[in-house]
Amino acid sequence: MKLSFPRRRRRPAFTLVELLVVIAIIGLLAGLAMPNMQYGILKAQSVKCSENLHGIGIAVLSYATDNSDILPEINQAAAPVYPPSVPGIVGVLGSYGVSTNTIQCPVDMASGATSSFQQYGSSYEWNPVLDDGTDPVTSIPLGPIQVDVNASRIRVCTDFVPIHRGKMNALYGDGHTKAR
Repeated sequence: MKLSFPRRRRRPAFTLVELLVVIAIIGLLAGLAMPNMQYGILKAQSVKCSENLHGIGIAVLSYATDNSDILPEINQAAAPVYPPSVPGIVGVLGSYGVSTNTIQCPVDMASGATSSFQQYGSSYEWNPVLDDGTDPVTSIPLGPIQVDVNASRIRVCTDFVPIHRGKMNALYGDGHTKAR
């Protein structure tokens, strides 16, 4: 007795050309997605910078609450305004939760050896000014005089340079941050 088994059909496999076409399509899609991924990374770093400034803002508000609603005197290496005995941001606001990590902008740190943090010890410039809503150059510097003004108009801390797609993140006296 002779047994016969049904023949299996051979399944067609991918040809080399089909495989190369699929790889090319995947490469094209990855190439189209790459700029969006870079934008997403930069946006996330900018948000982290705003979070850092917000943390500094909470510390400033806590300091002001403890000191009769007076903003702290903070020196910076870029342009010391106060006597050398007045410490920097971490020295003044350290007891309120500000650390070296808080004063480092991730975009500034990614910029390399010429970063503001490496030059001045902080990615942020402490410079309380009355913001009139226009160009930062036309802002009115606050001095030793007492000014009765809405805290949301006092810009207390900013990035040193516009590193967030041509803008600088700024911290205002009421604790909110804004890209300018």
